[in-house]
Amino acid sequence: MMVNMTVFKHALRNGVTKPISLVVNSIVPIGLVIFLDRIDAGFGPNAAVGFFVLAFVMMYGAFLMANSIQKDKVEGVLVRILAGPITLRSYLAQNFLAAIIPMMAVSAIIGLLGYLIHDWSLTVTVGLVLVYTLIAASAIGLSFVWSCLFKDKEASLSGISVVLTMSGLLGGFMMPLDMLPTIPYYVGMATPAHWASRAIQQLIRYGEFTQMYWLGLLALTLFTIAFVLYGSKRRLV
Repeated sequence: MMVNMTVFKHALRNGVTKPISLVVNSIVPIGLVIFLDRIDAGFGPNAAVGFFVLAFVMMYGAFLMANSIQKDKVEGVLVRILAGPITLRSYLAQNFLAAIIPMMAVSAIIGLLGYLIHDWSLTVTVGLVLVYTLIAASAIGLSFVWSCLFKDKEASLSGISVVLTMSGLLGGFMMPLDMLPTIPYYVGMATPAHWASRAIQQLIRYGEFTQMYWLGLLALTLFTIAFVLYGSKRRLV
């Protein structure tokens, strides 16, 4: 138990003390939700671009939070940790918890601010918190996969920036899904961003939990499970 808690604290400290992580996971989302009305003013009620930008920020911020594995791998810390009594499965589980717990807190703060400042309904508030938490979870799972594929930290960050940006573009975070051409639309369906966009769109348009909303959450959950399983099976060291 002591070893497990040590890994958890180590991963949590690596995630929350990075300056870029602090900015992306605190200042940016809080600022966005406070000025949400101004961001969406020129796009109409169905565009909800601010909500999609928040989802992109959560996705990118979650990857930064979970980048402790990459750092451990590059610095040789991972080899020393796995040489002890802790298993790879336990190591990954502690890293996942260290990343998802702060992201859940950020999601809850976004929901609370929206409820108090913008009078979101309880359904919309809870619904958005769930979407933001799950898009963050999928990004954490993706970080496990990414850590298996890259040994160089700089190459990893450069590569994931491109991947997340393209995912956000094709998935509807930067352009409404209804405006995407047919081929990019179907390509985007292979990304978690697409399903998060669908769920957000359903909430904003109808203000209730529709079947398509729950389908979006199910897809995000499956992406997370697939990423984590793949990342846990691949060789990290």
